[in-house]
Amino acid sequence: MNIFVFRILSILTHLRLVPYDNKTEQGRANERLRLLGWAVITSGLSKSASLLIVIASVRWGVDYLGAERYGLWMTITSLVALLSFADFGMSNSLVSLISEAAGRDDVETMKKIVSNGLFIMIFIALTLAIIFYGTYFFIDWSEVTNVSEPTAILESGPAVAVYVTIFLISLPLSVVQRVQIGLQETWRSNLWTFAGQILALVSLKVIVEFGGGVPYLVLAVAGVPVLTSLVNYLYFFLRHRPEIKPRWMDRDFKIVRKIGHLSLLFLLMQLMAVMGNTTDNIVIAQFLGAAAVSPFSIIQKLTMMLGLAQLFISPMWPAFGESMARGEHSWAKKALTKILVFSITLGIFSGLIILIFGADIIKNWAGDSMVPNQRLILGFALYSVLMGVGGSLSIFLNNGDFLRRQALIFIIASVISVVLKFLLVAHWHEASGAIWGTIIGYSFFFVIPAIFIAYSTKQHLN
Repeated sequence: MNIFVFRILSILTHLRLVPYDNKTEQGRANERLRLLGWAVITSGLSKSASLLIVIASVRWGVDYLGAERYGLWMTITSLVALLSFADFGMSNSLVSLISEAAGRDDVETMKKIVSNGLFIMIFIALTLAIIFYGTYFFIDWSEVTNVSEPTAILESGPAVAVYVTIFLISLPLSVVQRVQIGLQETWRSNLWTFAGQILALVSLKVIVEFGGGVPYLVLAVAGVPVLTSLVNYLYFFLRHRPEIKPRWMDRDFKIVRKIGHLSLLFLLMQLMAVMGNTTDNIVIAQFLGAAAVSPFSIIQKLTMMLGLAQLFISPMWPAFGESMARGEHSWAKKALTKILVFSITLGIFSGLIILIFGADIIKNWAGDSMVPNQRLILGFALYSVLMGVGGSLSIFLNNGDFLRRQALIFIIASVISVVLKFLLVAHWHEASGAIWGTIIGYSFFFVIPAIFIAYSTKQHLN
């Protein structure tokens, strides 16, 4: 706990509006901590606004829409999990490449990365638009969303069209957020996201008050933030950083090929992560029945809500990339050690809450029938530590030549963890087998090799 408090204070002491002098190694180290502090604070604001939207959508939406139309809205919103693959790993590759170029103070390369990244995103969006609108009128969306009420049947198609259209527009605009993250200006992206969420919350209330249907609710919650993204895009590239604004003349096939190569690696890891996360409920339902999924799902949600370490871990990604590109490997590895200790401390704290109070929290939250057994509680208590450790190592290995090796061990760990889920659930006849499969698979086949790679290998950025 003393280490945890010390780390928090060390970040807070660097919170100021004026940047540090980046001409010295110590100045750059202080500047990274300053930007980390503001990223954490603004990320907290953004996540709080997201939680408000979730609470408001339930409070206002269920009574207003009724069970089926509300379910239609939530089903369409859940498409975001599937559409997250639509950029084919592009977003993550832009963060890595921009942070690397920033570490070399290479404005020329940054311009090309931004321009070519935007052109690829536009191409992806246009291709998906042709596929979607070309098939839209041939699909019975009421069957896809499984609704039967007359109003829900009428709203299903337009609501899906509104959501997909908004998503396709947001794809090219998302480039500015990835560039800001890569430049360690995550706080800018978070503030614009926060503004969009607050406006979305207001719009949601207005739509409910005026009796708008599901398509309008989708437009309010998903569409309004796109407007703030557009303003962010225009301000950032026209006023704040005009020297790296996208230009057609900066197209470069070598940059496109490099972006594509990194995107493929990130896409593979995204697919593996989804496979590892989504198979839990499937395996449990197949072996134990759908009723066994509910207690597992409830404690999983509680663990995710207590995962505060992610607020500190994510902003460190571009800081690692920039420092290693400058050849400041010592700072990067010391920072990795600190963030690992910090994550473990937070993970143990969260794990103890789950272990000691988890059953009582779930009992009061969801009822006696949803209280998991002790092996499941212990599994998620340990998983809360694993999340922080794995996340810290992953964002360190997201940079340079480390990425290829990370992709390999992550794929191996994901496959093994899925196999272990099947074996343990079948052997124990308990849902706890799913989380223990994750713990064993990722601890031995990702965390341990990742530690070895991070600390025993010299980094070379391409």
